Amino acid sequence: MKLQEYIDSLYQSGKAAFSGAQALEAMDISREELAAAVLRLKKKGQLAKPYRDFYVPLPPEYRALGCLPADQLLVPLMSHINTPYYVCLLSAAAFHGAAHQRPQITQVMVSKRIRPIHCGSVVIKFIYKREFAGATTQLINARTGYLTISSPETTAMDLLLYLKQSGGINHVATVLTELIEAVDPEKLLHLAQASNNIVWVQRLGFLLEMIDPLEEERRDKAVKLLSEYIEKIEPAYTPIVSGNAKAFPRNRKWRIIINTEVESDI
Repeated sequence: MKLQEYIDSLYQSGKAAFSGAQALEAMDISREELAAAVLRLKKKGQLAKPYRDFYVPLPPEYRALGCLPADQLLVPLMSHINTPYYVCLLSAAAFHGAAHQRPQITQVMVSKRIRPIHCGSVVIKFIYKREFAGATTQLINARTGYLTISSPETTAMDLLLYLKQSGGINHVATVLTELIEAVDPEKLLHLAQASNNIVWVQRLGFLLEMIDPLEEERRDKAVKLLSEYIEKIEPAYTPIVSGNAKAFPRNRKWRIIINTEVESDI
């Protein structure tokens, strides 16, 4: 069996990718023969290798891209890598309708360290998170299967936990203006109560009072629930961004040190 014939059989069975081990078993050829066949198809732009021992056939409509789109690639890729994951931060926010500035890369939270993937014009950056405890996710339908993304509530949490990867505090404020429309205030409170890190809750509450969303009722309910929780537990004061926190004004409600000016783009 030739490699192209094997790929055709994958298409017929609805599979979007294959490993070298799977191809060797199905085709009954040597590794050298497989490597030569892979090289021929890669030169024609018909095959991509985004990860070690992992190959993706490219339909004609994606050959200019040099890869499958990230949402389609991630389903078989993460199955191959075999580690928990979810699309996160700005990429997840875009799925939830907060796409004011659509990210050029796809951000993925993972439980082990993985190097970034550059496949044609597709870039995937992995963010290491030791534990996923408490994080809520949901499945969305992609052409290659079901893609795991963070829930709107977990997306809001992660944006404040990973400010640098999220574009900074001003960009997060902008994203929240649209993201809050998808957030369930009760679920957000439950996430806050289950979290070992309360700093993101303080920062989120402070930002939510500053933004001007279309969905004010949902925002106001989230502010009410989170502020009651902060008042109850009385956490230590924390700066709105990491850095110098001396001689700056304080927000008593959220126990926030306002050590920078925050401006949303919306």
